[in-house]
Amino acid sequence: MNFFGAILLLALVVGELIAADVPTSTNSYLTKDDKLRLKKVLEPGFKFQDLASLHYAIVGYKHMKEPIKLIGETCEYLIKTSKEPRLTAEQLFYVANSWKSAERCQPKSLNLDNLVKSVKTILDKDGSTVAELYYSVSAMNLLNQKIPEVTVNKLVKTLQLALKKDDSPLNLAYVFHIAAHLGSSGSFAFNHIEDAMVQADEVDGRYLQFEGGLSVTSLLVNGVFKLSQSLKKKAPLTQLQIVKLANYFLSRRSVQTPKGVANFLSSINTLATNEFYKPTCITLKEDGVVISVKQPFVHIKVCDLLGNPVPSISNVIANTATKEGDDVVFVSKKNFEAASNDKTVYSLNFMTSTPEPGFYKIAVSAGSATNTVLIKVLTEVKVSSLEIGTADADQTTQAKLVKVAHPEKLKERIEADSQQKLVIRFLLKDAFKDKPMRVHQAFVRLSTKDSNNKNSQEIIFVAEPDSSHTYKFDMQVGAESKNFAYQSGDYKIELIIGDAILSNSFEWTLGTIALKFPEPSASDVADKSTYRQKPNVYTKKPEIKHMFREPEKRPPEYVSNLFSGLCIAPIFLLIFLWAKIGVNISNFPFSISAITFHLGLGGIFVLFGVFWLQLNMFTTLRYLSILGTITFLAGNKMLSQIAKNRKLSAAR
Repeated sequence: MNFFGAILLLALVVGELIAADVPTSTNSYLTKDDKLRLKKVLEPGFKFQDLASLHYAIVGYKHMKEPIKLIGETCEYLIKTSKEPRLTAEQLFYVANSWKSAERCQPKSLNLDNLVKSVKTILDKDGSTVAELYYSVSAMNLLNQKIPEVTVNKLVKTLQLALKKDDSPLNLAYVFHIAAHLGSSGSFAFNHIEDAMVQADEVDGRYLQFEGGLSVTSLLVNGVFKLSQSLKKKAPLTQLQIVKLANYFLSRRSVQTPKGVANFLSSINTLATNEFYKPTCITLKEDGVVISVKQPFVHIKVCDLLGNPVPSISNVIANTATKEGDDVVFVSKKNFEAASNDKTVYSLNFMTSTPEPGFYKIAVSAGSATNTVLIKVLTEVKVSSLEIGTADADQTTQAKLVKVAHPEKLKERIEADSQQKLVIRFLLKDAFKDKPMRVHQAFVRLSTKDSNNKNSQEIIFVAEPDSSHTYKFDMQVGAESKNFAYQSGDYKIELIIGDAILSNSFEWTLGTIALKFPEPSASDVADKSTYRQKPNVYTKKPEIKHMFREPEKRPPEYVSNLFSGLCIAPIFLLIFLWAKIGVNISNFPFSISAITFHLGLGGIFVLFGVFWLQLNMFTTLRYLSILGTITFLAGNKMLSQIAKNRKLSAAR
């Protein structure tokens, strides 16, 4: 085998391994709680303030098989709306679809002539958009009106041309819906389904969606299955693609708009009831996630997307069960038993295999659908033995330890000074298997008995296990003086045991110890703030106010006036020199360009003065661009005129 052949084989093997881990079922379904929440989102649509909201509310209720509220007022509102002139194609569709969905309305009362006439006008009009054609064709079908053959042929050509210009998911979705109403003439659109699916975006290997979100994805998926059903052909979608689409729709069930709810429900119903492939949901029932001796059963719920039983599934199997971390197969090929009172629930007694506490992954298969669920096996912990007492810090004497049985307390108070240490030894065991065990959290807490005291102390220490799983805690009183702020007195001793796999984590008050700390040295008193208990970081902080920089002190008034006079002095000097040498204005050309130039030049100087007094730089530049352009053009014209006059004078 050459190098490229080996690479190709490796890629195929990796692809198969990855595909094997991809679930072929969904993790959730439409629950009763979901329906109750979605109904609340749809309810404002029955206030009759907006035709679109009413339409989405009616459609949503229909998909949930709920009776429509205020049916009489709903029908009257639709009849009144149908009589309005100049309804758009979208509004015509809303009226027709709402009327058809509200089955209790009387068909004879609707103004069919007005609606059909308006719809035909849009269909016959040249230049109608694909969206308008979708709404119009759908409305004609809802009103039980046949589309003429001539119009059908025109629609086919229009749609084919539209797809050449724009084959976006939204345009394709419109075309699929229109083609589904055209019978065999719409078969041209079936070949574009694969083109549409290529444009789908895959997220995390579990979700499939189209650009445009829920509305576009829902419209396209509904159109694909509607067209396939119309042509009696299997939709060119794989089972995995359908499952990923279902996962996406289920992830959007928290929508908060009537339109989003209607799109979500229509898509879920389409996928759950189509003739080709119905996705299956394999998930844990609420009471089957945590397993223990008291609750040993893993409860699996197997249903369709609407929560209904799947008749074709009669056997649910736990293919493998592996503990997280070691991936060793713990259970293999065990059948779940069907519940007698619920056809969607299957149970397996997981504790018969005596699993160790921890997290387990169970690969479940139901028919052709597979999924992996995560369960947690709990156990109970017991304190096999605990000894507590004191010993000399230098270990010159034997420790004086007293045994305490859980959950009792010490009958007498322990006393310890700075030359001693507090010693605690205890062993934890699995309550069911009577085997030593370790836990994630084993703490010893010492706290003052009066928690309301401002100078109360609470110090938590970690107890560490040795190789024999015995937990040991030694606290030298003198060495921990700073942590206790040298506050001698009575302290409550508590043992805290906790773990994610324990069903009986606990806090056990062992008793009271009287700690006597040495007097702090002079350096310790000076640095007392370093070992004091940290202040409460959650208390209200003082308001932060922005402080502007103090303005610079202005110069005296006479200095400002002197500086202004020096700036104006050149102007007076110019006037003086003009008067001294004389000003020749006889050659001033009294033309429009000359007058405009000098006025513009003067305006620029005035603008500079105003800028100095009031305007900012950006406003000044805006005005200067206008004045400067006019002055430049006028000056250019004036100079050209002067040069021309000089040439004429020289020629004479």
